[in-house]
Amino acid sequence: MAENKVFVENLDQSDPFNFGIISYKVIADNVFADLAVSGSLRFVRILIDISKPFFYIWGEVSVMQTPILFGNVTSITSEDQGIHVVIEDETYAPDILRVLWTQFGRENLSQLDRWNIIIPSQFTTVEELKQVITVNPRERIVNKVLDAFNRIIPEGFRVRQSNFKNNIITIIASENPIEAGWLDQVEEALKKPPSRIPDEYSKKLKREPKKITKKIVPWKTHDFQESLE
Repeated sequence: MAENKVFVENLDQSDPFNFGIISYKVIADNVFADLAVSGSLRFVRILIDISKPFFYIWGEVSVMQTPILFGNVTSITSEDQGIHVVIEDETYAPDILRVLWTQFGRENLSQLDRWNIIIPSQFTTVEELKQVITVNPRERIVNKVLDAFNRIIPEGFRVRQSNFKNNIITIIASENPIEAGWLDQVEEALKKPPSRIPDEYSKKLKREPKKITKKIVPWKTHDFQESLE
């Protein structure tokens, strides 16, 4: 995801671009890149208030594909042995088999080979089976985005609430029970344009390492601090 689509903002405006905020911007960019959700999200705002503490992530999902039906990826006919399903797109073979096993029971199906399955006629009809959902891209995308959001939030923030409505995915998380006033604070922040972290702050995490000229003893913090200066 392009960096200009991800905004990490500090709700504490007394120190808007502190080290923690900058760090979470880097974490968010890396997570979205690693999980390849760039094409699934149009815009993301991450609002943080460490004093509470809580995280709030708001993401707008891209327009999603319609569900893929059995009739789109299989050939289905009624024969003497039962309903004959021929998998025409092997890409969806695992999804097709999973749905058939779940809906009709694996023990009730006859799988002739990798592409041909017979279903007893009493279980379904050709027309009914054609309308069965093989893959729901909407569900997959939402789960993938929620996974990304949950990886960004600190592990200790175990109190979490998520929501998906009108292509907007939100998740709020905290160490403590979530208070209504926090959501009011978030709503007010979302009414304002997002705040971008200035380049001069972001560059602090990208400094070139300096050569260390003296031996550092880890527990001697004075020497360690000198090496960083």
